[in-house]
Amino acid sequence: MRVMKSSLSRTVFCVVMLNLLLSGMATAQGFQALREAMTPEELEAAGLNNLSSEQQEFLDAWLRQRFMAPSATVAVGQAGTNQAAPGNANPVGDSMTAGHSEATDNEAMEAEIERRVAIEVEAAINKAKEEEATEEAAREAARDEPFEAEIVGPFSGWSGNTVFTLSNGQVWRQRNGSNYRHTANGQTVEVRKNFMGLWTLRVKSSGRTIGVRRID
Repeated sequence: MRVMKSSLSRTVFCVVMLNLLLSGMATAQGFQALREAMTPEELEAAGLNNLSSEQQEFLDAWLRQRFMAPSATVAVGQAGTNQAAPGNANPVGDSMTAGHSEATDNEAMEAEIERRVAIEVEAAINKAKEEEATEEAAREAARDEPFEAEIVGPFSGWSGNTVFTLSNGQVWRQRNGSNYRHTANGQTVEVRKNFMGLWTLRVKSSGRTIGVRRID
């Protein structure tokens, strides 16, 4: 369960990052830190509100390196260089061209950010689903495994409709009408499925067995 929650937390983080990046958090001109870009609710949902300042700086640096498109930044720099080149016969036209080029480069960078984050989000969601399916399969298998526990409270046997509260928190009820008076020492029981797939409870100190079904 802990693994599943962690995976889902990563998925929430990726979705939040997608919204932030596509809304302009990362641009060719600069990079806005997470704590400045995200609301307190978003920080809590992504699990980032408890990060230390060193951890926050590392995450901002990682995001800057991963999602800032180098090609777009270089293209903007080249546009500025062309604008300032000597012998420019049409400074107004070149300025408009440079501005158009910069806008186009920003759009291209945002499209690349969207593509990368979408891949990250899809991968995180798929991984969370796989881990959840694996955990559910493990839980299903564990439900059929025999186990030992102690009967909680006074135990004097069973008499047709007896309820057994076990030390692991489970509660079982007798499912047939037999009677047994327990006089041996010890209240350790073994619970397992029989060859018919029905659960039985065996008192280890006496060896007496009764059919049971779980009610909680």
